[in-house]
Amino acid sequence: MTKTFKAFILAICLVSLLPALALSASERRTALVIGNGAYEGSRLKNPVNDAVDMAAALKELGFTVVLKKDVKLKEMETAISDFGKSLKQGGVGLFYYAGHGLQVGGINYLVPIGIRIAQESDVKYETVDAGRVLDEMDNAGNGLNIVILDACRDNPFARSFRSARRGLAVLSNAPVGSFISYSTGPGQVARDGAGNNSPYAVAMLKYMREPGLTIEQVSKKIRHQLGEETGGQQVPWELSSLDGDFFFVPGKTSITDRASGGREPQKDKALTVAAKKRGENPGTQPPAFTDSVTGMEFILVKGGCYQMGDGFGDGDAPEKPVHEVCLDDFYMGKYEVTQGQWQKVMANNPSHFKHCGEACPVESISWSDSQSFIAELNGKSGQKYRLPTEAEWEYAARSGGKMDKWAGTSSEGRIGDFAWFEANAEDRTHRVGERKPNGLGIYDMTGNVWEWVQDWYDENYYKASPQENPKGPNDGTSRVLRGGCWLDQARDTRSSFRFFFSPGKWFKSVGIRLVKSP
Repeated sequence: MTKTFKAFILAICLVSLLPALALSASERRTALVIGNGAYEGSRLKNPVNDAVDMAAALKELGFTVVLKKDVKLKEMETAISDFGKSLKQGGVGLFYYAGHGLQVGGINYLVPIGIRIAQESDVKYETVDAGRVLDEMDNAGNGLNIVILDACRDNPFARSFRSARRGLAVLSNAPVGSFISYSTGPGQVARDGAGNNSPYAVAMLKYMREPGLTIEQVSKKIRHQLGEETGGQQVPWELSSLDGDFFFVPGKTSITDRASGGREPQKDKALTVAAKKRGENPGTQPPAFTDSVTGMEFILVKGGCYQMGDGFGDGDAPEKPVHEVCLDDFYMGKYEVTQGQWQKVMANNPSHFKHCGEACPVESISWSDSQSFIAELNGKSGQKYRLPTEAEWEYAARSGGKMDKWAGTSSEGRIGDFAWFEANAEDRTHRVGERKPNGLGIYDMTGNVWEWVQDWYDENYYKASPQENPKGPNDGTSRVLRGGCWLDQARDTRSSFRFFFSPGKWFKSVGIRLVKSP
């Protein structure tokens, strides 16, 4: 019996990135571009145009490009194999494909021209497994790879298969550090386009040329444009496990390296000098440590500059305008403070939810309570723990200042993988660390319990000029909360969302997470 066919129409923009690395235009860049449109009985008019225009654009952006048009199976396989060999020389690799794509039994296939498929079992013998491209990249070990596939057309062989329904297959075998962007959402079909290019290619060609945009920002702009053009019928989406930034065209604030962690070289030098004046030795901090009193685990967050805020903010807790903030390194708690850790220090447990024992996050604590806990812990441990600033909290939640809309993802459909919130929490808190961590390995920064931060709340805070290590206003009436909780909707659990309470108030939805300067 043949495998069940789930008609796949596939569009991916995959980026595999070196950790904490943004590449300059001088880095070696190699691309393979394929456009297939001359299918017998199901011709597509735009893929070859898309491939030709993409090849030209990539040459402008410093890529050495191999262009293939309307290729048959053997030529396509050979081109991909040769591409893999070229990647072993290092640098950036980019694979672009436009044409038909299929999904059979959970495997994605790219369709050459000149093939005949009578039944669904023929697919794996007559087409190219998309996983082969990923394998070539993984084997090359060149560090950074981009795959752009605009293959979301209707399945031309659907009538030959036992079952056929529209939908996308999610790649699960992409190398670590990948960014996967689909040209349309699950169960939807992308358009070939009425002009010379597909709508997806038009948007990609436009935004990849803009200076200073990360690949995440390019994808966000593409999604916005296609959503408006198609009335929401074609909305690209993505999955991400990136640990750094890639720019097609670096901007004046985008040149970073592993040492700077996202900070411009001049600012990194200034902060390094400042650290030396304080008697510190920058660059030698251990990546993690464990508190000797409570067993709390802390992860080193490398400092850098990022764009703090979001386009929301018309309500009571504005998040705009987006503005640049630069931070020094700091240690962030891997988990929210638990009830067991609180009890070790304070000899009490104020929490409302106690169904999961000591591993539940402590809650029902005021900001003032948190200061008492920190003072007691510092006295017992000899450390200098504190609450994070707003800027530190958002930077860490967004995996080191990336464009993550929630802690660990920018896809609303995937929040449940990373967070306990209204849709999955069942009206209660949960043990810390049960969901997936964000890109820094930090858990539950979205959802579970709100987290107090150090800053006083000021609705005009985001109107400040670019800042280094901002600490908010000097006084106020309310303290800031971040991250959302088990009872909140997706919108209120975003990495940039701001809320505030009086420092003396407590709720069963509020807890804490600690930080420490190196």
